[in-house]
Amino acid sequence: MDAIWQILIGLLTIYVLGLGVGPLLKYAQNTESLRAPTEAIQDKWAALTSGDEGGKILGKLERLAFFGAFWIDAPVFVGAWLAFKVASKWNAWSNVISVPKTISGIDEIDYLISRRRWGSQVLMTFLIGTLSNIIIGFLGVVVGRHGYELVRSLFS
Repeated sequence: MDAIWQILIGLLTIYVLGLGVGPLLKYAQNTESLRAPTEAIQDKWAALTSGDEGGKILGKLERLAFFGAFWIDAPVFVGAWLAFKVASKWNAWSNVISVPKTISGIDEIDYLISRRRWGSQVLMTFLIGTLSNIIIGFLGVVVGRHGYELVRSLFS
């Protein structure tokens, strides 16, 4: 019965801590302005660089998976997931999301600045989100196992 309570406390911990990931990513995104290279393409640039809801769902599942992997002491899963995630991001970035090197009618330097800012933001949200999920999964295990024991010993 203790193991069930520990797991429930751990899951509650990752849920509560997970509520902070969205604001953290918003903060990281707001540190880099994603203004378009020209006013003429502002709407298209905003549509191109906006995020999607899929990342939020993936983040929640990832926190749960990391929690489970740490709980059952399966670091190989964590490493395999990270390798898969890097390969997937690399493939998506190079084959689907890559943008042209130049756009006629737009100054190359202005366009380069916009692309660099966008690339930096995508990379930072990817890394910050993943690292946050690893830390939250780990903390869920720590709180679930040791926090439960601490509370139980205080009230016994």
